[in-house]
Amino acid sequence: MLKTLATTAGLALAASLAGAQAPLPPETLFEQVSPSVWVVRTTDAEQRPLRQGSAVVIGPGRLITNCHVLRQAKGLTVGRENVSYGAALEHADPERDLCQIRVANFHTPPVVIGAADGLKVGARVYAIGAPRGLETTLSDGLLSGLRRNAQDQLEAIQITVPLSGGSSGGGLFDAQGRLIGITTYGLRESQNLNFALPATWIAEVPERAQAALAARQANQAAPQVARASPTGDRVFEYRLTDRQTRATQSIVYRLDRVDGDKLVFNQGTRVERQGGEVVSISNPIGGEFDMASPPNGWVSQRRAPGETWRLNYTKRPDTRTIEMNLTAQVLEESTFTVGTRTLPVVKVQFRGFTSRSAFNSASSYLAHAWYAPELGRVVRFEVTMRSTGNSLGIDESLELVDIRSE
Repeated sequence: MLKTLATTAGLALAASLAGAQAPLPPETLFEQVSPSVWVVRTTDAEQRPLRQGSAVVIGPGRLITNCHVLRQAKGLTVGRENVSYGAALEHADPERDLCQIRVANFHTPPVVIGAADGLKVGARVYAIGAPRGLETTLSDGLLSGLRRNAQDQLEAIQITVPLSGGSSGGGLFDAQGRLIGITTYGLRESQNLNFALPATWIAEVPERAQAALAARQANQAAPQVARASPTGDRVFEYRLTDRQTRATQSIVYRLDRVDGDKLVFNQGTRVERQGGEVVSISNPIGGEFDMASPPNGWVSQRRAPGETWRLNYTKRPDTRTIEMNLTAQVLEESTFTVGTRTLPVVKVQFRGFTSRSAFNSASSYLAHAWYAPELGRVVRFEVTMRSTGNSLGIDESLELVDIRSE
């Protein structure tokens, strides 16, 4: 299966490299590639509609979409016009937000995948998807930026093409009709600031998905110790500082009990797993650290320097909506001292953008978290958020100052 898909993607990529082609008229491009872009619809366990997005055919009976389109789905179909097929998730790469789905008896031709080294800022690009459920909608714009990590690896394609709800998982094509990206998100309350994931990542999805699955199975197989009454480190006291006003306050996370692999803090308002993975936060007392926490927490496992991953999620901690589009990267290893204890830590940077209903524009976002594997938790967190016009929105730090048994 992996070899078949890799071969299909490889042939498509090779075809795209077989000499430069003249730009296609938009109407010709649409006629050639739009049959390979479908609508994805998901349902819950009671068959009630959940989400709608787009997907692109990449091989026989195989389509690619964004994983966030499939979040919490129990049922899945792909369709267009009056045709609909049942589908199933085949491979998931949530770190890159790419999921491959399988459809039986599906014979639509796949797209041709373009090479990343041929991407140029200023080039005309076209998106085909189902914004707001409007099937096979064609939009155009410019490739406005190539966003790379510290290793100069391409992580996102910035475009001026308009994107709306339902565009996620659709195709971004160059002027020759080659797939160069999977449209994934845009920042609300900002103009023409939209992004696509590199199409060259598609061939890596099966291998990355199987590696992630093996890691999860190994973690689940590890023995878990269940204790009704926790001992040892139970109280973790932090100092939350607003660095604009210099106001500080004490934030305490008290471990009340251990339920199987779950650590229950502060009378159930915060639940974690061993290692710091967040299960739920119903009372975000830790400022931005809690309010904008990724679904599984900022850091919940030891990671190696240089490792990167993507975070694309939406939170509704109260009446507000918080959208986060970040790239995480492990910067370095060092030590952190709290009281008489010196702990090895890894420093992780989170850089990107956030859009919030409390602000009138998108904001740049930069945060750093120092994670101590020995404690299985973040011991320091710093964040700066600046809105459009460079006005300061948030400037906070949260630092562990005391660990005690009671």
